[in-house]
Amino acid sequence: MRIKEGGRTLAATALLGAAFALLGVASADTLTRGIGNDPDSLDPHKAIGTSSSILIYDLFEGLVSVDAHGAITPGAASEWSVDPSGRIYTFKLRPGLRWSDGSPLTAADFEYSFRRLMLPETAARYASFLYPIKNARAVNTSRSPVESLGVRAVDPLTLRIELEGPAPQLTELLTSVGAVAVPRQAIERYGREWTRPGKFVSNGAYVLAEVSPQTFIKARKNPNFRDAARVAISEVIYIPVEDEGTSLKRFQAGELQIALKFPTDKIQNVRSSFGPQLRTVPGLGTTMLMLNHQAKPFNDPRVRRALALAIDRNVLTERILRGTAKPAYTIVPPSVSQYPTEQPSYAAEPMSKRQAEARQLLAAAGFSQAKPLKFTMQYFTEAKTRTLAVAMVSMWRAVGVNCELINKDLGSVISTVRAGNYQVSLYAWFSSFDDPSTFLDLLTTKQRGSLSGYSNPAFDRAFNEGNIISDLSARNRALAGAESIAMADTPVIPLFTSVSQRLVSSRVKGWIDNPRGANLTRYLSLGN
Repeated sequence: MRIKEGGRTLAATALLGAAFALLGVASADTLTRGIGNDPDSLDPHKAIGTSSSILIYDLFEGLVSVDAHGAITPGAASEWSVDPSGRIYTFKLRPGLRWSDGSPLTAADFEYSFRRLMLPETAARYASFLYPIKNARAVNTSRSPVESLGVRAVDPLTLRIELEGPAPQLTELLTSVGAVAVPRQAIERYGREWTRPGKFVSNGAYVLAEVSPQTFIKARKNPNFRDAARVAISEVIYIPVEDEGTSLKRFQAGELQIALKFPTDKIQNVRSSFGPQLRTVPGLGTTMLMLNHQAKPFNDPRVRRALALAIDRNVLTERILRGTAKPAYTIVPPSVSQYPTEQPSYAAEPMSKRQAEARQLLAAAGFSQAKPLKFTMQYFTEAKTRTLAVAMVSMWRAVGVNCELINKDLGSVISTVRAGNYQVSLYAWFSSFDDPSTFLDLLTTKQRGSLSGYSNPAFDRAFNEGNIISDLSARNRALAGAESIAMADTPVIPLFTSVSQRLVSSRVKGWIDNPRGANLTRYLSLGN
């Protein structure tokens, strides 16, 4: 596709040539992947967000992995078994595994990695995902020594993981970026600097080669990867592009072969111009409003429900997002496998009825035209999110609510939410694994003091009891019941679920759409 203005076409071509001259590579031999932002870390225990995950899945491998379809497949472990109680998993590692520096990789490396993940001083963002492991929560919260963690290297090729109770979702949880192996030898030698090029050690299909902050990250094929013979692409360049318009232009110019985003108001043009290069699939993500329960009046469920009632999600998804998202009334997205989603009764009611109920709830909570509810809402910098935020302000104004908007970068939004230093915040949660627990975990009491600060013992009890049911279908039904308990309180306000839209060049072969969004470079190749 040509950019309409001739000057822009020449500029884009010049930009492309300059970019590859800077990188010192030929475009025909390299895959260029757009990522949303510059990753905050390449340490799997400290990284957060989709951009970091894309790199970590290329650079590292855990006991289990995902295949080209996004399905669970053996990784560093060739097989595993579960004892009759459902509480002890035994993983058998593949013989001859090596780190990118050539040193042997054994079960002891995984024991070290799981312990480091749970150490409080590591401050691992995703440690709680693996709380089903025996004593994991106690270790992570400084109530038990790390030696008590239920992970043991039985011998160089055997790792045993003991759980608190049955957890049929364990292999899903082990696909998390935090569950990969990390190199003890590099971490102990270099400390925080171990993730820098030249000091970096990994066990995945690629190894870090070069970093130019805010510009690109380069990785090269790891010759010591266990399946290196079947890795077709020798070099990957990850380019952070936060602006949607810029992402589209760089794909148009051929500078990006995979683009993660583009302006939603251009969707019709993109569809007509790029045809099958536009890849669309429901994603494992929910965008919501976090409400700080520690800040009045958001500790009042009447206020929370009133705000939720007043938002017309169809307007958000159809008029603003142009069908690139689906309305959400629950925190767990419908794309989670075998999970029964129950919509609240008000989802089908006309907006006039919902607005009337919202006004009644606000009046009962002590607000009126003379004393309107006033608060601030933060959102992250993006043209689309500003439009969404402005639209919600207008919807709330219709029921007598005044909201002031605060614009911040994505990192600041995440950090202020985690610190509980906000009133209302636009927030998105994406899961790297196909399981409801990562979404419901946002609502558990152990999250009190961060995120929303919501706490409901009845929900906690239902969640904890359901989460250890050994039959996966029965477990999901129980967790759906727990979600119903929580959502009756309106702990957060779900807005819409993600529909992943990617632009993938026709040169990229082997790309298979999947809700997990797992498209590891090792399964791709480049054609003409």
